[in-house]
Amino acid sequence: MASHTSIGSSSSSRTRSRAFPLPHHVVCYHNEVAPLRVVRTCGFFKWLDEVDDVRELQQIIGEMRDCQIAELNAEKDELKEKIRRLKAKKEKLVDEVEEMGIATTETMFELKENKKDKRLMLALFFSWAFLTLVLFMK
Repeated sequence: MASHTSIGSSSSSRTRSRAFPLPHHVVCYHNEVAPLRVVRTCGFFKWLDEVDDVRELQQIIGEMRDCQIAELNAEKDELKEKIRRLKAKKEKLVDEVEEMGIATTETMFELKENKKDKRLMLALFFSWAFLTLVLFMK
């Protein structure tokens, strides 16, 4: 069934043949039902299939937007997971640094004690040497 439909009017009686039945209603850019009328005063003219093309483009754009939103949400989730892993790694490194600081402090105390022990050993050695000299000189 071929139909001839136009939206608007033109000074000449041009029509366009369509191989599909008319839709029950046409939806405008604001997703509201738009009446099909013939306007004979201003010369505006638009074919019905052009309205369908706009709807198809709006649907394609909507699908693309939904796809982009889904991709961005997936990327956001990946970044949140990466942040969580980095925070856990940071906490582990902070703990390791604290442990290293404690170990370094303990090592410093041991070195100080070793220095004291070395001094005591040197003092003992020199006192024995002095005692030996005193005894040999008598």
